[in-house]
Amino acid sequence: MSSLQPWNNIPKVYNSKTIRYNNTDTIEFKSNTTYLPRGLGRSYGDVCLNNDGSLILTDDFKSIINFDHENGVIECESGISLNEILKIITPLGWFLPIVPGTSFVTIGGAIANDIHGKNHHKKGTFGNFVMSIDLLRSTGEVITCTPEQNLDYFHSTIGGLGLTGLIIKAKIKLIRVKNNLINSKNIRYHSLNNFFEINSEIEEKNEYTVSFVDLGIGKKTKQIRGVYHVGNHDDLEENKKNFIKPKELSLRLPFPPYFSIVNNFSISIVNSGYYFVNQNNDWRRQHYRNFFFPLDSIKNWNKAYGKKGFYQYQFVVPMNYGKEVINDVITIINSYNQKPVLGVLKTFGKIDSIGMLSFPIEGVTLAIDFPNKGESTLKMLENIDSVIIDAGGRIYPAKDARMKKDTFLKSFLNFNEFEKYIDPQFSSSFLRRMSI
Repeated sequence: MSSLQPWNNIPKVYNSKTIRYNNTDTIEFKSNTTYLPRGLGRSYGDVCLNNDGSLILTDDFKSIINFDHENGVIECESGISLNEILKIITPLGWFLPIVPGTSFVTIGGAIANDIHGKNHHKKGTFGNFVMSIDLLRSTGEVITCTPEQNLDYFHSTIGGLGLTGLIIKAKIKLIRVKNNLINSKNIRYHSLNNFFEINSEIEEKNEYTVSFVDLGIGKKTKQIRGVYHVGNHDDLEENKKNFIKPKELSLRLPFPPYFSIVNNFSISIVNSGYYFVNQNNDWRRQHYRNFFFPLDSIKNWNKAYGKKGFYQYQFVVPMNYGKEVINDVITIINSYNQKPVLGVLKTFGKIDSIGMLSFPIEGVTLAIDFPNKGESTLKMLENIDSVIIDAGGRIYPAKDARMKKDTFLKSFLNFNEFEKYIDPQFSSSFLRRMSI
């Protein structure tokens, strides 16, 4: 019996079996266990865990089945990572339409969590670019799901947290790029109002926007500051020989610390350092990896939180409640003396997600990392949950390890409909926490 953890090391679960296949044709589902696909395990909670069940490890399913160079359509197996795909398609003038904060995510994981990126206001979620999915059910049946065929399974599998069956392969529509560069600039802001001013001015004119925010300048204040990043694909014609290479740091903690080296003191240093290093600047060209995936160069940065791990908490609330909710969240955080590491503050646009359990809605979203301080942290997050739900918002399942069932059901009103499409032999620790 092996133990596995998500990226945040909470919770640890023991699985009866982990299964690795080289060929999906050889998969046999037994009636005495439940199954869950698992990609690279970068979720921050128990959506990628199946306590006392079986995990199907998909990272050996990584073949490119077909790549239509002219029309920008790639068909691939579900276990290939975004990193591997980008290395293939970018030199040929194509790019993935949506990428998250790490490239170490499988195609299956991107679909199952209906990932979003820095361009939701322009393109919505990953599911909007999925053209077809081949879904293996526990009966052995393979269902081909498209916007025209088996639409219910298409909508339930996108954002379906791996519960509708095993995604074998998928077709993804790509976007054209001229090179591997992003034109970007930094803008520092000094208040929440200042963030919204910058965002309203810049967002609709640019493809990628995101900000890193320091929520803990003053313990007894609601003052914040941060750095707003904006970027677009570079439009200069270049050949492969002139492509800029990424800045390779490839850092690694020398050993996983027994205790967390992330505390209020070190957090203050990191947050302040980020703010002062990232000065306002003019447009500059940089490799896409340095813009989209800065933490990918630190191979095991999650270990800095020690064996207790951390909670990454992400919520979204409607735009008209954004300022009020964030101020309330800061008040709650201050009351528990839990200084967060740099948060990610941005907005989601009006493009609807097609998945039944997709997370984004139009509004303001904030993702925050908290060192695990036991019961104090859990109580704080419960209090924040109440604020989010009262505002008509929701918490991101892919980053949840402790949300209560009623909180989930109040946020995701389609869950009862979604349950119809869950494969009877597929389950997860998250599902069992949330099921009625």
